[in-house]
Amino acid sequence: MRATRRRGADLENAIYAAVIEELWRHGYAGLTFEGVAAAAATSKPVLYRRWSTKAQMVLAAWEHAQVVDLSVPDTGSLRGDLVMMMRHGREQLEHHNRRQIMLGVLADVDQEAASQLRELIFARSGEATGLLIERARERGELGDSPIPARVAALPLDLLRHEILLRGTLGDRDIDELVDDCVLPLYVDAGRFRTRGTT
Repeated sequence: MRATRRRGADLENAIYAAVIEELWRHGYAGLTFEGVAAAAATSKPVLYRRWSTKAQMVLAAWEHAQVVDLSVPDTGSLRGDLVMMMRHGREQLEHHNRRQIMLGVLADVDQEAASQLRELIFARSGEATGLLIERARERGELGDSPIPARVAALPLDLLRHEILLRGTLGDRDIDELVDDCVLPLYVDAGRFRTRGTT
C-alpha cells in the first residue's frame, strides 16, 4: 500500500526532526541532504526548494527546535545569575559535540546563513540576558539606564568565543569573565543617574 505523502506542517516537522537526528548521529560533517531526505521520508528536491546549503538547513532546524536551551537562573544576585547562565551554556555547547557542529556551520556559512545565524544568536541572547538584567534592576543591583544590546549580549558572546576557539572553559574562567569583564560593564552601563542630568 502506498504511503501518504507528507505535506505542510507535518512535512516541515518531519524534516526538522530528521535534521536534528542526523546531526546528533553523524555530526555536521556527516550530515547530507540524502540522509535527511531519507530520514524524513521525502526527497532531496523538497529540501533544496527550502535551502540551498547544508548550513541554512541546520540553522533553520536549530531555530525551529530551539536546540540551545539558554535557561535563565534566579540565584538572587546578578553575579550568581551570570555565572550559572554561562555554566549552563557551556554544558549545552558540550552536549552532543555541539562545538564541532558549530565550527562546521561557521566554516560552511554563506552570506544568507550568516545573517540567519546572527539573528538567531542575538534573539536568544537578548531573551536570556534581558531577563537577568530586569531582575537585577528590581533588586537594585543596576540602575535604570538602558544597557546597549552588544553589552547585554557580552556574557554569551564570550562564552561562545571561549568554547569555540579555545575548546574549553573552566569554572574559574567563567568567574573571571563575569567579575572582570561582564559585571563592570553592566554596572557602568546601567548605573543610576540623577534625573535631568546628562
